[in-house]
Parts: sequence; structure tokens; C-alpha cells
Amino acid sequence: MRHAETMEDVLRYIDEHISQGLTAEELARVSGYSFYHFCHLFAIDMGLSVGTYLRRRRLELAAGEILQGGSITEISTKSGFETPSGFSKAFRRHYGMAPTEYKSKKGEIDVMTPEIKYVEGFSAVGYCLAPPEGEFDVLDASAYWLGKDFSSVSRADYAKLTYPGYAEIGAWMHPDQVAGEFYYFFGPQVKEKSFIPDGMVLLDIPSAEYAVFLVPRGASVEEVGANVRKTWKYIFSEWFDQSEYQFDSAKIDFEYYLGKDAFIYVPVVKK
Repeated sequence: MRHAETMEDVLRYIDEHISQGLTAEELARVSGYSFYHFCHLFAIDMGLSVGTYLRRRRLELAAGEILQGGSITEISTKSGFETPSGFSKAFRRHYGMAPTEYKSKKGEIDVMTPEIKYVEGFSAVGYCLAPPEGEFDVLDASAYWLGKDFSSVSRADYAKLTYPGYAEIGAWMHPDQVAGEFYYFFGPQVKEKSFIPDGMVLLDIPSAEYAVFLVPRGASVEEVGANVRKTWKYIFSEWFDQSEYQFDSAKIDFEYYLGKDAFIYVPVVKK
């Protein structure tokens, strides 16, 4: 348990000191581990090297602040970049557009540019929620976790599934996976499949190439849910029509919630 708490402290420290030019050596001191042991454990827990995580986290936090209307110059400094131009180059590489363009299109889902990347398969353990009987629109019911009761599994059992920096997955499971009906899956990404609490199921997400969309942040969980639904609709009603990709129906699309950030992963193949 101490290790999990230590890594949570490190992640919190990163977010609180992101503007201070953090290094792996400094984070190792915060953790109390040796430098090499810390780097090894961090890579295992997060699936990323310390340096890669820091670069990605700086840009993710910066994007959120840009969407909230912050000054790009101030955000670049706060994010630990020496110059606004250096920040702009890094931001463009990650998001496919300059910070000024990203800011000017705040809240307009139709300008979203996804990152195309290959994702190794992984597993998650979670709840299976059945939609109401009758006609049902999956896109209208994305972010189906909103307002649902997740108290059937104890906090202790849920904690056993998680690890520092874990993400939660939301996905409509394919009809052939559960009794021939659509079910909404919601639960944490896991490293081990050996423990599945009563009331939960295992979902294996296969390796695939994905278009990854960053969902605009919301001021409340209701606004987050609305933005997730809006993003899903944009993807299938507009983005596929104008992109060089098509949906890979043999794989699984899903919502990916990491801290305050939400992403939508859509499996794709070239047209």
C-alpha cells in the first residue's frame, strides 16, 4: 500500500510543480527511492518513462488551461517551457495545431484534430450497465456512467484493482460479448486479471491503431458528460467523412478518463 500512496504523492507533486523544470532525480528524492529504482517503478506503473510523462502532462495541463481562456504566454511559462515559441512547437507536435488556433476554437468540437497512434491491448475490470428496453441510440447515451450508482462493489475491492495513475474505461460492449445485448462497461484499467469482484466483469481491449480525441474539459461532471457526447457525435457525423480513415468495426472504441482529462479512442484503418 505504501508504494501506491508514494506514487500518488509523486503524481500530485508533478501537477503542483509542473512549472519548475522537474527532473527524474528530483522526483526520485520525493519518492524516497533510489534514482534507478524510481525510474523502473514509474515506467511499470505509468507505462511511460518519467521524461515522456512530464512532457505529455505539461501539454495536457496546458491544453486544459487554454480551453479555460488563460493567457498562452503565461501558460507556456507555467508549463515549464523556457520560451512561448518552444511551447508552441511542442503543442503543435502533440495536438496538430498552434495554441492560438486551439484557443480561438475553444468549445467548437468540429475543429478537433485527433492523434493517430497504435495502442497495445489491455484489460479493464468494471460494471456492466444495461440500458432501458426499447430503441436505443448509443451515441446519445455515451458517458453513460453519469448519474449511475456504483456502490455495489466496496471501496476496498475497487482499490485492489487500481494503481497509481490508473485510467477508467467506458465502453459499449459489442452485442456478442454479453448475452447478445449492448451493455455499457465502466471501470478501471488493470494490470492483473486474477481479481474480479462480484458484480464486475472483465473486458479485454485488443491492440489497434486509434484516433485519439481530447474531450474539452467541463466545469462539472454534467458538462464533462455533455462534452463526451458531443465529441462522439462529431466523430461519427463529421470527422470520418472528411478524414482518410474509416472505423475498424473489428475492434473496440472507448472513453478513457485520466484524472480531470477525458479522451475518446476510436479504432481506425486507412480508407
